[in-house]
Amino acid sequence: MLRPVSLYTRLMVAVATVTAVGVLSLVFWNSHSETKRLRQMLRADALVLCANLAETLAHQLVVEDYAGAETFMLRSMRLPNMVRFQLCDPGGQLLVDVQQGADGQGLVSHDLQRLVPPAGQSPQSSYSDNRGIIWQPITAGSLLGWLRVEFSLDDVIQMRTAIWQQGLLLGVGLVLGICLLVMALIRTPAVGIRQLAAFARELPSHKGESIAVFRGITELEELGSSLNHASIELARIDRELMELNRTLQNRVDEEVARSREKDVLLLQQARYQTLGDLLVNIAHHWRQPLNAVGAMIQEQAWQIVNNELAPGEAIARSDEIMGLLQQLSHSLEGFRQLCQPANSATSFLPSQAVSEALSIVREGFRLQGIELRQELRAERPVYGPRQDLVQALLNLLNNARDALHAQRIANGLIAVQIALRGSDTVLIMVADNGGGIPPEVQTTLFDPYVTTKFRAQGVGLGLFVVRQLVEQRFYGIVEATNSDEGAVFTLAIPVHTGGAYDAG
Repeated sequence: MLRPVSLYTRLMVAVATVTAVGVLSLVFWNSHSETKRLRQMLRADALVLCANLAETLAHQLVVEDYAGAETFMLRSMRLPNMVRFQLCDPGGQLLVDVQQGADGQGLVSHDLQRLVPPAGQSPQSSYSDNRGIIWQPITAGSLLGWLRVEFSLDDVIQMRTAIWQQGLLLGVGLVLGICLLVMALIRTPAVGIRQLAAFARELPSHKGESIAVFRGITELEELGSSLNHASIELARIDRELMELNRTLQNRVDEEVARSREKDVLLLQQARYQTLGDLLVNIAHHWRQPLNAVGAMIQEQAWQIVNNELAPGEAIARSDEIMGLLQQLSHSLEGFRQLCQPANSATSFLPSQAVSEALSIVREGFRLQGIELRQELRAERPVYGPRQDLVQALLNLLNNARDALHAQRIANGLIAVQIALRGSDTVLIMVADNGGGIPPEVQTTLFDPYVTTKFRAQGVGLGLFVVRQLVEQRFYGIVEATNSDEGAVFTLAIPVHTGGAYDAG
């Protein structure tokens, strides 16, 4: 990972790199072009020299004066840059071989080997290492032989070395000069950037303060103005946050109070909504006993008029009528307690609440052709307001009844089962055979004002109230699933104290 470096260093490295690359490219181009030019010039001079030598050697080859040719070539060795002369016949057989010795004088080699002359009869040139080679044909009407000349390219190498040395010196000078110029140009902006950076680091502890804006460079002016604006905005936001923190608790308390009032209103609205159902259940619950009391009274009056009622039988009929009236009085007290606000929490068995809820709706459901079943597998006491659990169960029972009516189920069945999950949770399951919960409302089933009924039949608060009562009063949860026959609503309530109560 690259470590952060200063602006000075980055600019110096960039400038030095660009300058060095530029200078090296210029030196390379100059060296290449000058080397090529000098090499071509030396080749042209060597070609002229070889042509002159070939004219002289042509006569000596005609008369086969090889000693004269050797002497002529030794004298020619004194010419500049000449390294070696070789004379051969058209087949490549070496006739004379003269090369430059260590003292600069020509030496004759007696190792006359065979050469490979080029094809054709025109001059040929090539380069090998630091030497140039020219093959010059010797003709006199026909090809008499070949003159092979080697000349030195040391001048070319020296010139190329000198160009590189001068270029490197120039490059070093340019790099140093440009670096000094860049340092002079960026010194003042760098100082300004450091000051702005220091101001930015200390901004949290100096909110609202300003720094002098650096003039002369547009970017630094904009950066300084932005930092000053940020400082002012931070001070303003800090004041707003302090004011918000000061009033936050009051706002939270107000919102919590509003939320509680809203929950109370929703629960009260749900109670009013179920009041009609309760009145219907009361009517169903009282109709048969009242009819029986009326019939008994009429029968006793007729028997009294006809002197057919014995005193003992009159007392028995009176006791039977009072029993029916006491039963109605007890049921009325149960309805009255259910309509009152929740009483204090107590420890009770879930089966008590289930039995109370079933007793309220049993007669009305029977007249509607709905069978109620209660199954107690195991239970333990729970803690909370019992009438709230009764109301939650009544809401579930009424929902199940409405589902059976909506699906036109001929033999409607609602089963309430009490069981344990583990040793710390009581399960109260209300199941029906009404077809189940529609998929489109499963995710919002317990939200307020969500209903699958027509508006004239419900406002969607029943299941919302069930969840509120179970979660807030009993610290439990409500689950809704579908079975093969219909919906299953499960109330999972934590136990309070005491041992298990088995169904047996």
